[in-house]
Amino acid sequence: MVIGKILLFEGKRRREILITGHDKQQDSGTKNLGFLGLGFSKKGQLKIQEMSFMLVAVLLFFILAGLFAFSIYYANLSKQASEIKSEEVISIVNLLADSPEFSCSGSKSNCVDGDKLVNLLNKKNYQNFWPFSSLSVVKLGALNKSSGDIILCTRANYPNCDEFVIYDKSVKESSVSNFVALCRKESVNNYVYEDCEVVKFIAGVEDDD
Repeated sequence: MVIGKILLFEGKRRREILITGHDKQQDSGTKNLGFLGLGFSKKGQLKIQEMSFMLVAVLLFFILAGLFAFSIYYANLSKQASEIKSEEVISIVNLLADSPEFSCSGSKSNCVDGDKLVNLLNKKNYQNFWPFSSLSVVKLGALNKSSGDIILCTRANYPNCDEFVIYDKSVKESSVSNFVALCRKESVNNYVYEDCEVVKFIAGVEDDD
């Protein structure tokens, strides 16, 4: 604040000296404002840090939620793939009895020719022909027997046997099955007829590791 003015003459030059005073109240207010500005600056930094932590926490939450959702989706996808694969195998097994290698004469559906079946026993060259790790036909009477009591079928003991093993890769597997008719030609007093019984067609599918 200007409170006076002194004029000095040095030759033709004039100098002005201003006499000023200090407003103590104004200086005090300025100091207070500086203090408040420092306080506001610290509070602002704390607010920024808090917002940063919140943003990081929200981001981590969404990342974890996304990973959890993806794991559920992947599990459901794997389950669906297994179900589709199982359905495909079951449909192949259902059609297998009607294939030329097994089917009965006379266009009978779901009928296996016993004589053809005996000729397929232990045919390892069929291991890569069908998409199964094992293939067998079991008579219903053998389902209640222990594994040690089951009689494996051969050309010598057929039809007095329990299980026809076409091939077995001896791997860890899951099995799918279908019930079909097993028929063979029989002759009594020169009369030829078909003797049929219900058997279980079992196909093994190698488990995925």
